[in-house]
Amino acid sequence: MLFVVVMAAALVAGGAAIYVLAMHTRITEADAKVSAAMSTVELHDTRFMTPGSAPMLLTTPSDVVIQVVGLDGKTVWGASRQIYGDRVLSREIVALGAPNNYLVRLLPWVRSVTLRNELSRAQAESVTSPRGAGLVVGFIYGQSIAQSRRLLITTLSVSIPLLLLIVAFIVWFAVGLTLSPVEAIRRRVATIAANDLTERVPETGGDDEVARLARTVNAMLNRLETSTRVQQEFVSNASHELRSPLTTLLATVERASKHLDETDWVEFTESIRREGRRIGSLVDDLFFLARSDERREELRREEVDLDDILDEEARRVRQMTTLTISTAGVRPTRVWGDAAMLRRMVRNVVDNALRFANEEVAFSTRYVGSMAEICIHDDGAGVDVATADRLFQRFVRSDTARSRASGGAGLGLPIVAEIASRHGGDAKFVPAETGSTMCIRVRRY
Repeated sequence: MLFVVVMAAALVAGGAAIYVLAMHTRITEADAKVSAAMSTVELHDTRFMTPGSAPMLLTTPSDVVIQVVGLDGKTVWGASRQIYGDRVLSREIVALGAPNNYLVRLLPWVRSVTLRNELSRAQAESVTSPRGAGLVVGFIYGQSIAQSRRLLITTLSVSIPLLLLIVAFIVWFAVGLTLSPVEAIRRRVATIAANDLTERVPETGGDDEVARLARTVNAMLNRLETSTRVQQEFVSNASHELRSPLTTLLATVERASKHLDETDWVEFTESIRREGRRIGSLVDDLFFLARSDERREELRREEVDLDDILDEEARRVRQMTTLTISTAGVRPTRVWGDAAMLRRMVRNVVDNALRFANEEVAFSTRYVGSMAEICIHDDGAGVDVATADRLFQRFVRSDTARSRASGGAGLGLPIVAEIASRHGGDAKFVPAETGSTMCIRVRRY
C-alpha cells in the first residue's frame, strides 16, 4: 500500500512536470511563430502603408492572424483572411517587461462573440508608415494551445491512473510470487508451533534468501526445541527434588501430631530445621540458575582476592570437619569480578570435595597467562575425567545410587560452571594420580 502511494505521488509529480514542460515548449513555439509572422508582414506587406488605401488582405499561416491598425485604434490598415472585415480587435497598453513593451487587451465587443475563444498569445509591435504611426498585432488563431492543453490534461489524467494500476498489479504479482515461499514457511512454522516442535521446515538446498531463511528458521526451531526440553526437564527435576524434603516435613509433622506425648521434640525440631535448610538451599540454587539463564543476575566487578576467599573457606571447613585442609598451594591471586558469586563458586566446589574426601582436601591458586586458576583436590575415590563434563549438567550426580541427603540436588557444579563462564572462564576436572581435582579458571581483568 505504501509503495502504491509513493508511486502515485511520483507519477503525479512526473505528470505535472511533463505538463509544465510541454506547455512551456508549446507556448514558446507559439510566441516565436507569432513574432515571425509579424516580422514578415512588416518587411514584405507594405501596401497597407499607402495613405487612403483600403484594408490590405495579409497572407499569414493558418494558425496565426495579424491585424495592422492605426495608432488611434480606430482604423484597420490590414488583416489576415480569418479576421478580414472585423473591426479593431484590441487596444495596446505600454507595459515594460511585456513583449515589445506592449500589453495587448481585447476590446469588449470581442469578448462577447465566439471569436474570443479563437485568439490567444497576443503580441504587438509599433510601425511607422506614410499613413502615420501604427501597430502590428498578432495572435495565435484557433484553439491550438487550448486544444494542446486539454489533450495533455486528458492524456495525463488517463495514463497516470492506468500506469499506476499496471504498476500496482505488477508489483502485487511480483511480490506475491516472491513472498509465496515465505508465506509457506510461515504457515509451516505456525503448524509446528501449534503441534510438534520436532518437525522442521523443508529446505530447498539453494543459497538464495528463501533457502537461508528456511535454514535459519530450522536452526531457531532446534534451539527452541532444546530450550523447551531443557525447561521441561528442569521443572520436572526441580519438582522431584522439592518433593522429597516436603514429603519428609509433612511426614514428620503428621507423625508428631498423632503422637504428641511420645514425640522427641528435639529430634523433631532438628528434622524440621534440616529439611527447611535443604529446601531453602535448593530454592536459592534454582533461583540463581533461573536468573542466570535470563542474564538478569547482575555481575558486579571489583577487585577480589581469591586467596582470601580460600582462606575463609579453610577456616569454615576446619570448624565443621576433622578432615585435613591444606592451603600450602594458595598464592596471592587477585581478579576483577563479582565477590559474592566467586565466594559461592568456591564454596560449592569445596562442599563437593568434602562429600568425597577421605582424609584431606587441598587448595591451590596460580596465574596462567591472562587467567587465574583455582584447584581443589580431594583424596576420595575420584571421577572419570573423560565423562566428568556431564557432572556440570543440572541435576546430575556422580553416583546415582547415593542418597540426596549426601549427594545434594545436583545443582552445585552447574552453578560453578555458570559463574566461571560469567567471568570469562570455565570449570573442569583434571587428571589426578589419586582422588579428584577440579580446576576453575576465571579471567583476571
